[in-house]
Amino acid sequence: MQENQLFETIEIIQIQQYSLGEAKRLEAEFSNLKSKYKVAKPWEYSVDSFLYPIVWKLESGNNLLNSELELLHENNLNQTVAIVKEISNFLDLKKKYQATKSQDSSPDSRLYKILQKIDTAASLSELEYEWLLNHELFETIEIFEQQESAKQAEFNQLKVKYQVNKQIDANLASKLYQILKKIDADKKLNYEEIYWLQKQELIETIRIAEEIEQKLEFATLKVKYKATQYQDISPNNYLYLLLKCLETENYVNEDDFSFLRQFELLETLKIVNKKYADYLKSKIEL
Repeated sequence: MQENQLFETIEIIQIQQYSLGEAKRLEAEFSNLKSKYKVAKPWEYSVDSFLYPIVWKLESGNNLLNSELELLHENNLNQTVAIVKEISNFLDLKKKYQATKSQDSSPDSRLYKILQKIDTAASLSELEYEWLLNHELFETIEIFEQQESAKQAEFNQLKVKYQVNKQIDANLASKLYQILKKIDADKKLNYEEIYWLQKQELIETIRIAEEIEQKLEFATLKVKYKATQYQDISPNNYLYLLLKCLETENYVNEDDFSFLRQFELLETLKIVNKKYADYLKSKIEL
């Protein structure tokens, strides 16, 4: 063709060859993106489909429009939608913790996992902290350190509040911090946690935890036996012992009846009388 000076023909052929090569390259890249974003049926979508600009938009780290999300829903691309939500959450966390200088938008990235930990107020490992330093995310580090300082201040206050008067080498990752937070949230300690406190000889802390637990039980019993008008919440109160007895016994003694009448706990008295009547009936039937 060159010998016959068919230069225009040569140019057309070269353009066609370039276009064919470019099309194959785009198809290959699109195939990789479909795999990355969990497109369940890759054979159904070509570079001419609605999906092509959407996955490229995701790859560039941009949020999708509601209309684009709707297209994914309509085509049952649920795994892709889940990834989109993760990417959106990652972008939000980068803004919240001032890590937007990072160009990474993949939910599988190290940064996303670190930001998720910071967002749940979890402490970072030394390697994670160094990773932030190495990537010069100093604003993120500052936010994390402020968070850790606030937690340390809370820990110190809890140790005073729950009378941890022994010198225990405890940091924010310690068992003591988790136990004290649990007590402060009015949650019941399990046997393993109580045993740990006993080993540390934190007798006052155990006593306070038990008292809080008894107060919660007392409040529950007062609701169950319709005695909420009785204001005293101390677990050392006579009514607490009476109601606890009702939980395990079907009757109370005469002093208990007198107490209920004295404080006009008439609804409680009705429940006690019925419980006792049911008890007597069961005895007769036997």
